[in-house]
Amino acid sequence: MLADMKNKVFAGLSLLTFIIISLAPFILHGCTTEQVFTIGYINPNPEEEEGAQGFLRNMPKYGFIEGNNVTYIKFEDRDIKGMEAALKDMAAKRVDMIFTMTTPAVKLAKQATEGTGIPVVFVQYDAVRSGVIKGLTNPGGNITGIQLRGSTQKSLEFLRAIAPHTKHIFVPVKFDTGGALHSLEELKQEAAKFGLNISVSEISTVEELRSSMASLPKDVDAIFLVHSWLVGSNLNVVIDNAIKRKIPVFSAGHVDYKNGVVFSYAPTDDRTGSQAARMAHSILHDGILPADLPVETADFFLGINLMTAQAMGIKIPNEILQQADFIIRE
Repeated sequence: MLADMKNKVFAGLSLLTFIIISLAPFILHGCTTEQVFTIGYINPNPEEEEGAQGFLRNMPKYGFIEGNNVTYIKFEDRDIKGMEAALKDMAAKRVDMIFTMTTPAVKLAKQATEGTGIPVVFVQYDAVRSGVIKGLTNPGGNITGIQLRGSTQKSLEFLRAIAPHTKHIFVPVKFDTGGALHSLEELKQEAAKFGLNISVSEISTVEELRSSMASLPKDVDAIFLVHSWLVGSNLNVVIDNAIKRKIPVFSAGHVDYKNGVVFSYAPTDDRTGSQAARMAHSILHDGILPADLPVETADFFLGINLMTAQAMGIKIPNEILQQADFIIRE
């Protein structure tokens, strides 16, 4: 009787062993095959290094290797109609996620993905005021990302420490981004707290920018750069005239110390891109819904360009230099 029981046990084990060996290739294949993701990538301003390139550079850090486990469908142009068509195509192809920058592009991405469940990760100036999300902690829907707003007040504090006599700030701007309007509104609100006067020169062309800078009011003490593509792309026009007048040019984003402004307190493209890449990992790898990922504020850094400051005859106090994250000395 004991022998019969042993035979039955051995027979059962043999059958189980046979089943495991037979199914092993399928089990192992299911465990080791890595999912390949398709990500839509919208960068309306490829000339600027503000978040977009940083996103691509940092995705490998989170395990997403282009040509290996991720493929990008890219659109890099300011053409709104082309952007709209590209987003519709991405939605039709059911991409796994869309990364996009700037308010107009984010709004188009929201429209294109409505009802699809396709996650969207953005980098933009003010996500709430633009109507893209309901709130920072509870964005709702299929969209979340990085907000650039928040550094203007501190920028003005640094300006007052560097140029305490400042009373009149000049702002050249073309409203070619949603951030241009929103950052200007924020500047006016914060400047009012310090009793500073703001003069805005709205321009449409490079020639108008040259004319505006050549005819700066005599009592202007500083120049502030908002999120404007045209102005940022022709910064030399601003800097050259500011050097002649020996007045500081500063920024709370979009254009930073590396581009020649005296100082900027603003996000860096690499850090912002890294934040967005981490969010992409949370969505694609961890399965977290965008609605459950609070919108993050970009990290801000103080950068000082001593070369420009010296050219303008501006001395940066030591206590400000000690707070700087980046300094260009030569």
